[in-house]
Amino acid sequence: MEEPVGGDKPPKKRRGPGKKPPMLCTSLRLPKEVMEYFDQFPNKQTRMREVLTEFVKRQQGNYDE
Repeated sequence: MEEPVGGDKPPKKRRGPGKKPPMLCTSLRLPKEVMEYFDQFPNKQTRMREVLTEFVKRQQGNYDE
């Protein structure tokens, strides 16, 4: 029997090390008013992450204006 065409496939490419640190998945209960505020943004998850990151930096004194 003959080998099927493409039997000598190159190895699959794998992702290299990420440039950004990995994020954690979490579940969070928020007040209705908070969700209504963030609903105005096209990508509310990204905006929430930006707001929280900025808050933490300010609390740690690492904020550059």
